[in-house]
Amino acid sequence: MPPPLSLDEWMDNFVAEWAPDNDPRDIPSASELKAISQYLHGRISAGEAAFAYTRDTISGKTSGDVWFLIYHVAQTLPETQDRLIQLIRAIKALPDEPCASGKVQRWSSVSLADLHGDLRDRWEGDSDYIRVHPAAERDRAFIGLTTFIARLRSEGLLGTAYFSYMVMCFALESEESMQVLDTYLRATARYLEWAVRDVFTVSMNEYAYSGPLLKKAKEYGDVERWQFWKSRMAVLGDEGDLSQKTRDAAKSSLARMLEVENLAPQ
Repeated sequence: MPPPLSLDEWMDNFVAEWAPDNDPRDIPSASELKAISQYLHGRISAGEAAFAYTRDTISGKTSGDVWFLIYHVAQTLPETQDRLIQLIRAIKALPDEPCASGKVQRWSSVSLADLHGDLRDRWEGDSDYIRVHPAAERDRAFIGLTTFIARLRSEGLLGTAYFSYMVMCFALESEESMQVLDTYLRATARYLEWAVRDVFTVSMNEYAYSGPLLKKAKEYGDVERWQFWKSRMAVLGDEGDLSQKTRDAAKSSLARMLEVENLAPQ
């Protein structure tokens, strides 16, 4: 397997891949790329990077989501996630300022909720992606993004709780092949590592949608979602058609679920 790309190599490749098929204003700008690179190389502080990174948004030179480049770096180079979370905090701490459009940019209220669509697309639409891509590549992209979302939830930077419901629903309520579950369950384990309390709270809320496996279980009587998730995780922890790494991930996930359950007020 080739060695992982360096940050600067990855950035060069990323822009080259996006440029041909996208509006230039939706592609990360040179100043955004430079700010991220200098910050992650330790040459400037989070505050300095936040200011430099956001200049093209203020000037109107870019029209895309301000978080676009950040979350792509985070999912592909997960070792950068600690520093990227600090950068997000620094961006949200910037003072309000006027944009070229005449509107006032209020950085403290800029939402990260647009990540919802990207994570949903990754979980709902990427089963084919999982089947055709090499394990190392899909793990870095798929599990990396899921981990970053969980960390943002645990840091209080991502308001919507729907992420927690969605990850568990796709992993444990859907009918998927063992190959897809092999990735889903390891991604879920990373999510629970950071946001198991959030998952426990979300399970107590009633969402309209139930996955096909939960629907079948409910045909035989009333089933609590949390109890179904636990029982499903226990079954998958002993599923011989899954890799040992995935079975271990399911068992560690179940242990975290039992731990948070035991700590909950009775």
